[in-house]
Amino acid sequence: MSNNGKIGMTGIAVAMMLAIGLGATASYKVDPGYAGVVYNMDGGLEEETLGQGFHMVLPWKKVIEYPVSTETVYYTKSNDDGEQVDNSINVNTKDGKQVNVSVTYAYHMDEAMLPSVFEKFRGQKASAIEAGYMKNEMYQAINEVTSQYSLMELVGNKRPQINEEILRKFRSSLEQYGIIIETFNLSDVVPDEQTKTAIQAVVDAQNALEKAKVEKEQAEVEAEKARVAAKGKADAEIIEAEGTANANAKLQQSLTPLIVEQRKLEKWDGKLPGIVAGNSNLLIQP
Repeated sequence: MSNNGKIGMTGIAVAMMLAIGLGATASYKVDPGYAGVVYNMDGGLEEETLGQGFHMVLPWKKVIEYPVSTETVYYTKSNDDGEQVDNSINVNTKDGKQVNVSVTYAYHMDEAMLPSVFEKFRGQKASAIEAGYMKNEMYQAINEVTSQYSLMELVGNKRPQINEEILRKFRSSLEQYGIIIETFNLSDVVPDEQTKTAIQAVVDAQNALEKAKVEKEQAEVEAEKARVAAKGKADAEIIEAEGTANANAKLQQSLTPLIVEQRKLEKWDGKLPGIVAGNSNLLIQP
């Protein structure tokens, strides 16, 4: 083989190797639940995003992935590989209390607005946006709402209303940038020890009041039972007395003729009365 032939074969081999290497480096995989924004190093941003799966991306292009399905973010106390990690936050209430709470929210990014997200946040990854801008907006929404409620309302039955108000504020602050907040939950409200004692005192007083109300209702029920029983007994005695009186009256009525005859007999002197018969003026005496 001539030198020219050898050079030609070498060139082909090199070209093939470069093609294989380029193909390997140009292959990019977008994970499920994400979409990618392609940024050209020469300054251009491609409008078309990459869906999940493998794509050919030239080495001088950069891909930033953003979540287009639900992502959940936690700010809680947790145990990470045996180490206690506290990401919970403190909020302020209307009555000047500072309370420790856990927060959980879910979000996704609008795929159609991902180029705008890239430009707004200068190519930051989703995790950096979460830890920076989104966290700040969350803090602001939470404190704007909780500062309108007392600690007892935050701990008590106003929590669902508070969560709903925070969700509205948090969502409205981000949706213009293509970040959609789906759910928000403020939980595990932990006041300071002094406030805990005060809350427990209120709870104990409420329990005592409820107990007293129950006991009062029970006493009223028992008193009503006794009243009904006494009335029933009195009514029975009246009925019995009336029955006895009626029986005596009837007995007296039946005995009256006998008593009259008895009285006559008691007054009789043992002599029969005289009898005048006809016109004979005959008088019969005993």
